[in-house]
Amino acid sequence: MDYWSRVGKICRTAVAMVVISAATVSAAEQENAVVKEEFLVQGRDQGVKLFVREKRLTNLPKIAKENAVLFIHGLPGPASVIFDLAVPGYSWLEYMAERGFDAFTLDIRGFGRSTRPAEMKESPDKNLPLVRADQVVRDIDVAVDYIRSKRKVDKVSIIGYSIGASWSALYATLHPEKVNKLVMFGAIYGKNSTFVSTFGDPTNPDRPYFEMGAYRYLARKEMLEQWDGWIKPEFQDQWRDREVIDTWIGALLSSDPTAKQRSPESIQVPNGPYIDWHEIHAGRSLFDPARIKAPTMIVRGSAEELMTNEAADELLQRLTSAPFKRRLDIGDSTHYALLEKNRLQLYRGVQNFLEE
Repeated sequence: MDYWSRVGKICRTAVAMVVISAATVSAAEQENAVVKEEFLVQGRDQGVKLFVREKRLTNLPKIAKENAVLFIHGLPGPASVIFDLAVPGYSWLEYMAERGFDAFTLDIRGFGRSTRPAEMKESPDKNLPLVRADQVVRDIDVAVDYIRSKRKVDKVSIIGYSIGASWSALYATLHPEKVNKLVMFGAIYGKNSTFVSTFGDPTNPDRPYFEMGAYRYLARKEMLEQWDGWIKPEFQDQWRDREVIDTWIGALLSSDPTAKQRSPESIQVPNGPYIDWHEIHAGRSLFDPARIKAPTMIVRGSAEELMTNEAADELLQRLTSAPFKRRLDIGDSTHYALLEKNRLQLYRGVQNFLEE
């Protein structure tokens, strides 16, 4: 073999090695890629279908109860938006999937891509507030049973947010055999006269204002006014990213197929959760903490107003049946900590708890 033949053979071998190496890297990347699947699951009630999203690693090993997780949203928008925002680093669902969890979100009926009650097509004053805790619990049970069946596990961990945390706690008291661990983030709990007045009957605030109607419309202004109010103006850009705010608002509006029918654009939100909210802050909690038998974590932002520091302490003390319990406080954050710059304190803290 002459010199140039030998050179050619060496070069061809080198190219082959590079191709093999690249193929190996590609296969490894594919095995570690996050897979997204979406399902419409038949609800407990006739005509109700529930939208469930799943994210997991391609090569996720056999599912154990320790890493099957369901996220439950609160107000104003669906879980598929708040937990899976399309901004790099701001999807809590993807964060969990990347770390080996089989992570699911559920859109409660009346929200996102789940069935909207027929009454939402009628004038709001024709019906009572829609979607109360009893219906939500049925929806959660459908999602939990779907995950248990799909992944062949007995129990699922639940991460509830806002009024969704209160609903999740109620669910845990009713179905302790199906709940592995419970995380209550930004829960609505404890007496609070401000919100009793906001959602109560104007003539008797202790009574829920059922006359508020079946649903309401929320435009960008209404979506942001509370969040803005919870952060001092000089800290707003330190705590939040403007791109995240705009993406969140855009995703919320896109989650409602009727949003563009109104000016300004707005989402249609069932009023039932606001009645549940009122009842909690009026001192009529949806659940008895002593009946929660799952290990439980309470998470609260430093500027949280829906559950005061004192209420969080009370809730922690009343979890007398939980095998173990934790409290996590997130610095420089609000009720929307999951979408703020300190969100990794939340993500990592919950991950550590679930992995204990």
